Amino acid sequence: MTAMISAAVLGSAGIVHADVTSQSSATTPTDTSEVVAKTTDLGKAALTTSQTTESSADQNSNRQESTAPVSSNDQEKKASVENNQNNTEKTTNPEKEQSSDTVLKSSVSSVANNENKEVKSVTPATSSFATDENIVSQRTVPQANSTITVSNPTDYPTQAAKLVGKNSQGQPYYIYQIVNLRNPALDSQQARLILAVDPANPQGNNFVYVTTDQYKKIYGNVYVIAPGRYADIAVGTSGSTSPNGENSRIFRVSNTQPFTFNFNGKTISVPASVSIKSVRTVNPVYGLGNQAKINYTDKVDITPELNNPAIEYIYRDKDGNYTTNSALPTNVPVNGITGQRFLITNVDNYKQVVKGYYLTNQKDSLSNTANGKDYQGTISQFQIGKYYQKTLYNWDRSVSQTLIYELLDPQGTMNISLVRPNAKTETKRVAVGQVDRFSNGTLARNPFVPGANAVQLVYADLGHIIPVDENGQVISQDQPIYNNDETDAHKAAATASPDLTAEGWVLNDPKQATITPANPGEDTKVEYRRVIINTETKTVTQTVKYEYADGITEGRPSLPAPRVQVATFTHTTITNPVTGDIISDTWTPAQKFTTVYSPKVDGFYADFAYVGGNDNVTQNTPDTTFVVKYAGPNENVEHQTVTQTVHYQYKDGITEGRPALPQDNVQQKSFTHTVKTDPEGNIIEDTWTPDQADNQFTAVKSPNIHDEATDTNYYYDQAVVGGNTNVTQSTPDTEFIVYYLPGNITTQSKSITQTVHYAYRDGVTQGRPALPTDNVQRVTFTQKIETNPFTGDVTGYSWDPIYSKFDSVQTPELKGFYADQEVAGGDTHVIPEDSDTTYTVYYAAPVSKITDEKHVTQTITYEYADGITANRPTLPRTDVQTKVFYRTVTTNPWTDKVISDTWSPAQNFTVVQTPTINGYYYDQAQAGSNSAVTHENPDTEYIVQYAPGKVTTEDKTVTQTIKYEYADGVTEGRPTLPADNTITVDFTHTIVRDPWTDKVISDTWSPAQTINPVESPTIDGFTPDHAEIPGKTITYDSENLEYVVKYTKDEEPNKPTPEEPTPEEPTTPESEKPNGPVEETPTPSQPQPTVPAPEAPVQQPTKPVEESSEIPVINQVVSAKPAAPNKEANNKLPQTGNQDSTAIIGLGLVTAFASLFGFGKRKSEK
Repeated sequence: MTAMISAAVLGSAGIVHADVTSQSSATTPTDTSEVVAKTTDLGKAALTTSQTTESSADQNSNRQESTAPVSSNDQEKKASVENNQNNTEKTTNPEKEQSSDTVLKSSVSSVANNENKEVKSVTPATSSFATDENIVSQRTVPQANSTITVSNPTDYPTQAAKLVGKNSQGQPYYIYQIVNLRNPALDSQQARLILAVDPANPQGNNFVYVTTDQYKKIYGNVYVIAPGRYADIAVGTSGSTSPNGENSRIFRVSNTQPFTFNFNGKTISVPASVSIKSVRTVNPVYGLGNQAKINYTDKVDITPELNNPAIEYIYRDKDGNYTTNSALPTNVPVNGITGQRFLITNVDNYKQVVKGYYLTNQKDSLSNTANGKDYQGTISQFQIGKYYQKTLYNWDRSVSQTLIYELLDPQGTMNISLVRPNAKTETKRVAVGQVDRFSNGTLARNPFVPGANAVQLVYADLGHIIPVDENGQVISQDQPIYNNDETDAHKAAATASPDLTAEGWVLNDPKQATITPANPGEDTKVEYRRVIINTETKTVTQTVKYEYADGITEGRPSLPAPRVQVATFTHTTITNPVTGDIISDTWTPAQKFTTVYSPKVDGFYADFAYVGGNDNVTQNTPDTTFVVKYAGPNENVEHQTVTQTVHYQYKDGITEGRPALPQDNVQQKSFTHTVKTDPEGNIIEDTWTPDQADNQFTAVKSPNIHDEATDTNYYYDQAVVGGNTNVTQSTPDTEFIVYYLPGNITTQSKSITQTVHYAYRDGVTQGRPALPTDNVQRVTFTQKIETNPFTGDVTGYSWDPIYSKFDSVQTPELKGFYADQEVAGGDTHVIPEDSDTTYTVYYAAPVSKITDEKHVTQTITYEYADGITANRPTLPRTDVQTKVFYRTVTTNPWTDKVISDTWSPAQNFTVVQTPTINGYYYDQAQAGSNSAVTHENPDTEYIVQYAPGKVTTEDKTVTQTIKYEYADGVTEGRPTLPADNTITVDFTHTIVRDPWTDKVISDTWSPAQTINPVESPTIDGFTPDHAEIPGKTITYDSENLEYVVKYTKDEEPNKPTPEEPTPEEPTTPESEKPNGPVEETPTPSQPQPTVPAPEAPVQQPTKPVEESSEIPVINQVVSAKPAAPNKEANNKLPQTGNQDSTAIIGLGLVTAFASLFGFGKRKSEK
């Protein structure tokens, strides 16, 4: 039984994609190959692509749901198939683009029906994922004495589960959808698709199996559809393999990956879903949630999720909306997959008291089992606060529409929104179990299944205490939330009403001081009344006044205004209007008076620096007054002068005959002393005031003294004296004396030389011309020096002469060497401050430098004339001769001026004798040239070519024939004579010529051959005249041979003579045997050429050796085979040139050995 299945893995519209087709027999799940379907990412772009909505196949019964979005602009993808027979991975090549029809027809085959074959059961590859008793997982959650265990649904398809595979952890894949395929049948049974996921990653790959309603085996491959990928599966043998044809048998399965997008102004994330699309429709057999048993052109299911909650904590706001709330406990996840059952032990442990909230539902036990403690539920597809998607596609993989599902309340009410490219979003509020319809005809069916969900604990806000007045108006924002009942999550505990006395309100009913609400979510109004308030005020003052002590104010500064501080106190009495009791009788708290510092009044002094101050002023503190009095000061004035004097004198006391000394320099500063006292004699002020703005003595620079008559300078001992940056009344008078003396005079001489020295630059003198003698010139200067008599410093000098000049020296010539300068020295004036100078003139030989290098080559290349080298002797190595020429430039070592510019002389190449190669001949015996070449010659190249000798061959055949006859010629009634015995011997004539000159190099025949003796066959009753034909050596020039062997009847024994004599018969005389040698009919002999060997020449006989024989030979010339036409072939024969014939000998030896061992061209016929 053979089934055929194909997965066409396609992508965006208009692009040819990789298609994988495999054919295999029905196999067990362990042998089933997997088709890994790869398409495109299903991201946000899927919801923004403009496409056309596809209509349902049957508006009455066939429904249209959503599938996974695939972007229309995605690139081509590849799909790989593991062949289920040899496990060899194959990859299609999507590179060549074709039309869509061509691709679909060539790439989509089917699951074929074969009714003539019996369906055989197969051994399951895996056990079922779970049975009713099989516990899939158990997880202890953070609640004391409670556990959650998970098992498969009660209606889980355990028979189908035997066909699915396992993940790498050994867990069976989880089946979440089985559908009937309309029309196609397999083995006369209803065709079905099984959809399963990996329990460790249900949002990942989908595993699709083709089977029948008997679940005996799977057909074809297992399709592994990765997130964002799809596969086209053709089932059955009839119908088109084009996906969008009217009679198409393609079922397209798409795996929509989870994605995030902007919806109604907020970003939402949705889990995966899987769709099945076909024009033949599908009908659900098994699935999760609310499954309508109708035909679908587009069947979509939300993919199962892992770790959905078993306990949900839900918040209901004041408006009745349900959502999540971070203040509530975290949902309790279950380690299972959507659709599985779970059992929670001691479920009431999950009722938790949450501050500020109360539990609105399930006031009795949450248990729904017989023991009253546990809860049996189903892991739901839907949660409040999350979104889910189903997306429809067109056949070209563009998005048609997407349905967004949002669970609104625990009862299952849903918002279902239709999102289409370039269309306004439509939203329907659909109650549980109900179906609505969008404007384009798409059904909005609520898939929620009541009861198939987690434990839903709904919390709402606790109520508040609302303070109101007697008119019911709210009077305060102090509205406390009810306290929680710590023992019952459904209730609120007693809560104190707020104390609003500070706000002027008291409880109207003291019994409402504590509220215990009957309804924990409903606010309680508590009535308050205004209190009675009476107030009075009192002030306390502190006053500071200011007066002159003598009472006189005229002509004096104005006195400060009085400083008054006031403290005001309020007396408040609050009375309860209900009881008349005084609730409060208070004064405002104590205050402070600050200390007051007496202000300054110019020219007058206060009798108190500060007055007043009190840190505890209350309503009982008396008023206080302070008086501050002011009085003027007394004054006393005196003066003082400070002097600085500079005197000038000759140090040795001599004044006669010398210039007059400068006058004394005198500077003075004066100061006024003022003392002020108050009326009591206390010193108020004691100050010194300078009488001038500048209170500094100026430093005095000592004048210069010069005697013009004698040109004599006089020096002072101090250049600057005096000076004070801060002269005060306390500075003492000061005097300074500046002394003068004439300068001290001395003389000295100085000689300066100029030397021109001559040297070799490299320091080598040996073997070279003697250098010129140094040229030395000298100049002498006389100096007069004057020094300061006090410091010894030189203050002046003069030279005689003021300057001089050396002569320039012409550089002498030195044969064979060049000087670095033609003239040395004497280039500037010489002054006394100069030092001795030495000029060195260097001689150096001219510089020779190789500036260029030129290589001229002669190349001799060896090659085969026909270019073939394979299986031939190695050619001689290319001969390359290189001559190197150098360019030498000689320059002046100092100026780089070129003296000479030459190349190295001409050279000669060598003529090369051409090497020999056995079996090949060169076109030239030598190559190259020995002509002189210079650097100007170009490179030269010679090519020597080799070629094999030209070989011409012809064939010749020599025949030996033995005939058998009766001697008397009678054959009738006698045994049949033996057939003729014919032996042929072939010879080859080979001529080798030089390929270049056509000169004959060798001319040979293949060597002689030997014919073995031939025994004459026996004939009963007859005797041959020759028992055997002897062997013979045959050469190329031997004639054809023919022998005749005659048989004679043996004599019979004598018979008794009858009484009556019989007549005598005539007898035939016996033939006589020849006594001489048998004659042969020779063929014309051909001369054998002599083949010289490298060492000892060997001659082959030029005539065949004659053998004697007594066998009669018919003297008949049998013509030899006509010689074959001459053949020319470039066979590989060793080259001998004009002298080497080794190859010819070799050829003869090979032929001889061939003949010796029976490899010659001998033909024997009997």
